[in-house]
Amino acid sequence: MPTTLPAPSKPLIDRLDFSSRVYLPDEDSFEVFNRDSAEVLDWIRSNLPRFCGLQRLAQLTLCRGQQQAAPIFIDARKSEVVLLEEAPTDAEPDIKSNIAPGYVLDAITGRLLTQNMFTKHSVPPCPGAFASCFAPLGLPGPMTPASELDHNALPKPTEDPEQIKRDMKTWGYGLLANAITPEQVEILRTAVLEQGAGERKNGVAHMQGPNQRIWNLPNKGDEFLDMLNHPLLETFVPWFLGEGFLIYNMSANVALRGEDGIHMHRDQSSMPPDQINHAYMMNAIWYLTDLTPEKGATLVYPGSHVKNVAPLGHMSDVGGSIPACAPAGTILLLDSRAWHSTGQNQTDEPRPLVVLTFVRYFVQKMENYPLLLSERVKSRLSDRHKALLGFPVPGAHGSGYNAYKRLGEEAGEMRAPVDGTNLAQVN
Repeated sequence: MPTTLPAPSKPLIDRLDFSSRVYLPDEDSFEVFNRDSAEVLDWIRSNLPRFCGLQRLAQLTLCRGQQQAAPIFIDARKSEVVLLEEAPTDAEPDIKSNIAPGYVLDAITGRLLTQNMFTKHSVPPCPGAFASCFAPLGLPGPMTPASELDHNALPKPTEDPEQIKRDMKTWGYGLLANAITPEQVEILRTAVLEQGAGERKNGVAHMQGPNQRIWNLPNKGDEFLDMLNHPLLETFVPWFLGEGFLIYNMSANVALRGEDGIHMHRDQSSMPPDQINHAYMMNAIWYLTDLTPEKGATLVYPGSHVKNVAPLGHMSDVGGSIPACAPAGTILLLDSRAWHSTGQNQTDEPRPLVVLTFVRYFVQKMENYPLLLSERVKSRLSDRHKALLGFPVPGAHGSGYNAYKRLGEEAGEMRAPVDGTNLAQVN
């Protein structure tokens, strides 16, 4: 597959020039196109049962530039799925996708996100159920309707950490009650709203419809650094993600009155391959106002974190999701595998939240704080801040790659002559 790596630089040592070594064929050649197309077709033939339940006739044309294979037709209108080389005479295709075979291979091997492949690279865009047939998890089932849930058993705000852990295991979320005082709510609310106003005034506001996202909060006020001292980081995050966890990103979401929230999604869906066996992330969403359905409370599909399910219809459908309502001062702890969305704010009052997202130690962070933070902010960081934000702290918060101090790793170039007798000598 093509790579987005920059081209190799001129070698620093002339005799270490590897440009004569070529392993990749010409990615634009007919040979590569035919090879990739054959691999896709072989996969489809071997995985036709994956398309059962699609209940559609799909036309797939593998193409790239001027190269194009004959279309194939996946007839999943009945319980037995059939692969056809010609269009049936009794119906027009319900789904059409023209896409390069390399992108389909990216999807079925889990190298990249299936929905992204069929949204960005298919003509016409073809997200949804058909794309899911090529994903590692396969075609998802429907969510459990809200009417079939035991609403009395759903998570409620509580200060009992063990109950919150049980709620997260069962439902994919929990509500930590009275996590911050009314005075602390007001301090953080003011900081978020004023920062949002400043970014709008200076033309750097990130707007998503009626929602404003404020990124990189550790760089935007001492209030946000102080949030990293909250004991939830000791109580819940290592229990959920293991030691050595880091902050993936820390942002605010200010929802203004508007017609739409953010579409339904799983935060973990940004991490291929698709899987639900393990969570790699956890959100701590700080409520800085009372959250009600009218004010756009976060919508959650309870129990969706451990099932291969998706919203019925379009991804903006709220369907049978549950608004996670709670008073200001509550922190919503959310499993990254749970389907959720920002609700629609139907009031004239802004709805500010802070979203603090943690990841396992080996996950690449969304916000690179050693690069993003100003020198002034860096000078104010405690060891705790540094460990959470990805700065080296000797002996602190180590796990996996960071658990050990390896002698010599900080040494620079230092050469000594080798005569064949001193190879094992250590001074």
